[in-house]
Amino acid sequence: MLLKRVHYWPRQALSFEFTLTRIFMKLFRTGSPKVVNDCQVSFGFLPAKSQILIRIASFLQRFAVSENSLCMLFANDARRQLHSVFMQVGDNVRTACQLRSAVFAKLFDKYR
Repeated sequence: MLLKRVHYWPRQALSFEFTLTRIFMKLFRTGSPKVVNDCQVSFGFLPAKSQILIRIASFLQRFAVSENSLCMLFANDARRQLHSVFMQVGDNVRTACQLRSAVFAKLFDKYR
């Protein structure tokens, strides 16, 4: 496989999420995760897991269409993994841009 599946490495994502939450706690002088989540939503800052998914999708999308001969060898695997990432969010997501929009929509609907 080109990359490990996203759900196989939650420890790194959770560590990154914890670090970002602590930064927001220091920035806004609060100890409440609820306040941090509200501030992140207000400023349009996506959770770390979502940002990582979007970046992976963007990379795989560029990788799959690259004209590099080595990339062409693994293009089908990249497309398969890209499809797997998209399916985590919804059936109608086909590009990294649509993935970002879907994640933002889910996040903002949750806090409305």
